[in-house]
Amino acid sequence: MNALLVYGHPALATVTLLLAWFVFRAGFHQRIQRLRRVTAPPGSLARHLKLGPLSVALFVASAIGGLGSAVFLRDMKPLATFHGILGIVSTLVFVGLWLLGRQLTSGKKHLANTHGVLGLLSLFAAGLTGVLGISLLP
Repeated sequence: MNALLVYGHPALATVTLLLAWFVFRAGFHQRIQRLRRVTAPPGSLARHLKLGPLSVALFVASAIGGLGSAVFLRDMKPLATFHGILGIVSTLVFVGLWLLGRQLTSGKKHLANTHGVLGLLSLFAAGLTGVLGISLLP
């Protein structure tokens, strides 16, 4: 049973990373629309606003699951690997990204570029975290 539970965190993280990619793409379409005055695909803003907070919540759940998996299922020290440290850092950046997004929706449009750059960096950090985690699989 523990062997199956160990794969729960990587599975959730993979799904979360894929969802975050789709959220990023929808947000990138909004950036193109804003800068080039090109019409974004229908529903991309609504999709970004709907799925963004969900992906952040899943990143938080995945980080908690990763810590729990390391400590309780694998008898590791918490944050004993660069994978764990980068996972927590990228999760915190995603939470900051979500907070910036909330400010954007309340009218602070000057934060749009910061939100986009932070989104790209956080997605890159989360992807790197995933690649580093492959070596930790049983």
